[in-house]
Amino acid sequence: MCKKKDDFSKLLEEYSDMDFEIHKREKDSDPDEQKRFLRPPPQRPDHTLDLHGMLREDALRKVEITVKDMKARGYLVLRIITGKGKHSQSEPVIRDSVNDLLIQLKRAGHIKNILWEKRVVNGSGFVDVS
Repeated sequence: MCKKKDDFSKLLEEYSDMDFEIHKREKDSDPDEQKRFLRPPPQRPDHTLDLHGMLREDALRKVEITVKDMKARGYLVLRIITGKGKHSQSEPVIRDSVNDLLIQLKRAGHIKNILWEKRVVNGSGFVDVS
């Protein structure tokens, strides 16, 4: 019984040291890193809208209708898969157009948050909207 108690004490000590190191790293980090530590974990999307293979106008119409009806449909988080634009002949068309539309919808009060996969539009293949 004493062996188990000693093992448990060592385990508690190890976890205590790990917590201290994590706290120290968070405390010594710059303000941008601290924001990342405090950011809540991402929510799982309630619905996914895949725009692959759509024309720009069709995709934008579908996004606008779905975003404006999010509350009525009971969606808290909508994931819009735009793709990264690898098949575009020049710049990614749908991804950039969707971003512009989402900014307009946010200004109009239809959505509160726009969170791209890579935290920026470039290189992202989807966006979560809430």
